[in-house]
Amino acid sequence: MADLTAGVHLNQFLAPQLLQEFKNYNDEFIKLLNPAPSGAISADGIRRNKLINNVAFSVNNTADFVAAKMDTEKNITLWDKLDTSPTEVDDAEIRSLSFDKRSAVRVKHSEAWKIGVRDYALHKLAPTQDAASLPVLRTTGAQVGAGTNGRLKLTYADLIRFYAAIESLPGLQNQYKHLQLCSEHHQDLIEDRANTNNYRDIVINQATGALERFYTLKLHFNLANVKYTPAGVMKANGAVGAADDRNSSVFFYSDNTVFHVNAVKILYKPETLDTTSADPKSTFRLQTYGLCDKVQPYGFGAIVSGNGS
Repeated sequence: MADLTAGVHLNQFLAPQLLQEFKNYNDEFIKLLNPAPSGAISADGIRRNKLINNVAFSVNNTADFVAAKMDTEKNITLWDKLDTSPTEVDDAEIRSLSFDKRSAVRVKHSEAWKIGVRDYALHKLAPTQDAASLPVLRTTGAQVGAGTNGRLKLTYADLIRFYAAIESLPGLQNQYKHLQLCSEHHQDLIEDRANTNNYRDIVINQATGALERFYTLKLHFNLANVKYTPAGVMKANGAVGAADDRNSSVFFYSDNTVFHVNAVKILYKPETLDTTSADPKSTFRLQTYGLCDKVQPYGFGAIVSGNGS
């Protein structure tokens, strides 16, 4: 096996392409999120109003009715600043290379941007912790891994429990229900499906092998995931992981989401502007403002791997 070591080959006898980086770039779920209404976008974010339904219904009423006002509530989704970290390239390191490093760096920034926005959106959609309208359920299957750092598999019965919790939320329409499976839960369902007689409830695309649906719940898959502490609290995006953190699959009701990214700025300082360095340097990064959030905290949830023992 040809091991990778730090450095770069400078002679001309090289393979014509750079080695591939095997990273998970799947951000297909973002296409399911509601775009921001163009007329509602402001410098502060997106503002919304909501009427609180207080209409009562009577049967065989004999008293005079009293009219009541219908109150309103408001919220705002604020902008987040989204950046890639700058990369520096100096003239000395590229003068003998057989590839255009500056161009390759731009591609890497685009890839990092795609991964970063994907992770940002997933963490915005996931519940911080269990709540009545934001159910976070634990898996209960066989343990994988030893001791408290192990985790419990997702089972068909767990999926039924979570489905029941989602179905108990009134008003959710089936076409907007989505479950983004993490890698281990995706594999758990494949294994559990093979060991039960309930396989018809999980629809598999025969051409691609993808898990597509569980009853009215649309299934999606991504190697990336949101992690929760053993106490069931979501870890912040980019937080340092711990051995006892648990992976999750995230449920989102797409009609209660909003996603918008402004035009991405390419910030590039060419080496021709560096008049003091012995080896002139160029720097490159991407920057913009974006927003992704729950329009209201209703219709979101997560399935979190149970704690080992």
